[in-house]
Amino acid sequence: MQDVSIPVPGGHINVWHRPPHERAETAVLVHGLSGNSRWWSSVIEHFPEDAGLIALDVRGRGSSTDSPAPYDLSTVADDIARCLDHFDLERAVVAGYSMGAWAVALFGLHHPERAERLVLVDGGFPMPRVPGQDPETFIDAMVGPSLRRLEIEFESEETFFDYWKTHPALERHWDDSMKTGLGHELFEENGHFRVRANPEAIRVTAREITVGEEANTAAEKLEVPTHLIVVERGTADQPGGMIPLDVAKDAAKANRLLTMQYLPGVNHYTLLLGKGAPVVASAITGAN
Repeated sequence: MQDVSIPVPGGHINVWHRPPHERAETAVLVHGLSGNSRWWSSVIEHFPEDAGLIALDVRGRGSSTDSPAPYDLSTVADDIARCLDHFDLERAVVAGYSMGAWAVALFGLHHPERAERLVLVDGGFPMPRVPGQDPETFIDAMVGPSLRRLEIEFESEETFFDYWKTHPALERHWDDSMKTGLGHELFEENGHFRVRANPEAIRVTAREITVGEEANTAAEKLEVPTHLIVVERGTADQPGGMIPLDVAKDAAKANRLLTMQYLPGVNHYTLLLGKGAPVVASAITGAN
């Protein structure tokens, strides 16, 4: 895997890339709200060695933190197409986790001819909200933990990982292998460590996945083979994943091209960083 700079209008984005061997498929991987390309590390370990991989650092995150606006999900969808163009690929399997699932759904809607198949990993469909809840309150609750992490000045890399070890979704499931996925967002500044991410980019995409009409209706309009994975528990290990099971079941009934898979005993974070990783890899490679 190597970092590659991809030109986009006004600048560049970073992708983590491995070329395919001969006729093997290439998978494009799109991370979540405040994540980065390395969140896919545990999943990638379960890919065939000959598979091609393109894991984006979405604009405003990881090594694309300084990439130019706009930060909306339609632009992310277009960036996926730009990555395919850069590597001379007509089509690819495209998978998105959490926020990335909404971006991938938009890619499938806007560029269906470029999608071999899609995998939506606990995202892409409307999330549950309390009836009558103010949208801004909902958005603030979603981005609050991510934005607070951006404000922390960590004394060392280990202090940063200690922060994650106490996260409610990871504290009972921590494994040092998670450091690869989480550490890419860290950079040193004046002897201390901070998180690389653009708060504006996070807010823009958080708004889209919560109240954006196009982002929340794209998945139901897809006309390419799509697989949706949902889990039992959420971002704080609370009951209920990002996408409710009944929403996933109804979506599969409504679209003959959509299949769904439910993972009990897995939360939104361990789905990618922990024991859900091999299942996600199998779904993307078509081994399931």
